[in-house]
Amino acid sequence: MKTHLVLISSVLFLTACAGQVSERVVTKGPLICTADEVCPELSMRWKEETREGFKISAEITNAEAYDIKQFEFLVDGQPYTYSTIEATQYSTQANLKTSSNFIRVPVSFLNSFRDGKQIDLKLVTDKGDIQRPILKANGEKSSAYLTFLKGYAQ
Repeated sequence: MKTHLVLISSVLFLTACAGQVSERVVTKGPLICTADEVCPELSMRWKEETREGFKISAEITNAEAYDIKQFEFLVDGQPYTYSTIEATQYSTQANLKTSSNFIRVPVSFLNSFRDGKQIDLKLVTDKGDIQRPILKANGEKSSAYLTFLKGYAQ
């Protein structure tokens, strides 16, 4: 009886492990900012594309909360504008507020992003636009861009 119980438990455990789909890496990093600027971070969850596209999130950690309404990527002069889908989420830790929101983009955008020579991001918020470079024309790459490339290659 104990043998059957151990065997059944083992089969259930292995079935549960085999049924879990390992999710691809989450890439996250800040944009190119100076020390006195609000510096958003971008993250992307590398999983299979859904019908709505791949999810890209932006986070702003600051003393003030920001309502993030829209992402506008400028890739080699070509604008790609995406409105957020849901309300901005907020959390507070040690007197700093983290404001986060996301968009979904098609794989064609990711290809343009990967092949771009100069990329800027403008976040449209209730406190005004925040525009920062992701990839400069001189080749300077943000941490967000470098981690994107690692995730894209996997």
